[in-house]
Amino acid sequence: MKYIVLILSFITLHSFAQMGNQALVMGNVERLCLPDSQLVILDTLPNSLDSFNSIFLFSNSTSFLSAEDVTKIDSFVVKGGGLYNGSDNWPLQAEANQMTQKMYRKESFGNYEETIAKSGEAGNLDLEDLDTIPAGKTTSAFPMDYRLKVEAWVADQPLILSGHHGNGRIVIDTGYSRFYCDIRDENTDAIFERVYRFLRGEVDYR
Repeated sequence: MKYIVLILSFITLHSFAQMGNQALVMGNVERLCLPDSQLVILDTLPNSLDSFNSIFLFSNSTSFLSAEDVTKIDSFVVKGGGLYNGSDNWPLQAEANQMTQKMYRKESFGNYEETIAKSGEAGNLDLEDLDTIPAGKTTSAFPMDYRLKVEAWVADQPLILSGHHGNGRIVIDTGYSRFYCDIRDENTDAIFERVYRFLRGEVDYR
């Protein structure tokens, strides 16, 4: 199994009781340039998730997750882990839709070409104080849900949402193309950092 461990100093990680101190990154990662961090990039879900505090899923057009993997990730979040559930415009939605069907019985929808998103209010990520919220190259959206706070909007539809699932935390992002290397900037880096802080439990407005 191929893996890459990146250990850099952009984000300081904190260990939690019964949780690891690394983030697992999986999926469509070839075009991504994420901020410097401590990330473990794997092709398949490992047998044990004990060394991770968060999972970042960047959806493909065809999912690599089995039904057992979906249940395992759901349990990881319920027990206190964090999940970034990333999708983009169709067809890059496979894994994200598996997870949101499991958790909320909902899937992303639509095709939006607005490049700048509008911030939500009273969210968990404090995106309203950024200069700009890049939406992504082309995005989808996710249905409103009373269990989730809307962090950013595109064409009056939820683009980024956050909330709690069991003892853990989830961010649903339907525009992960903002993290592609050719459009990465200080605002996308700030979004990633705030998402990761929330998933680790460092900020929590519940």
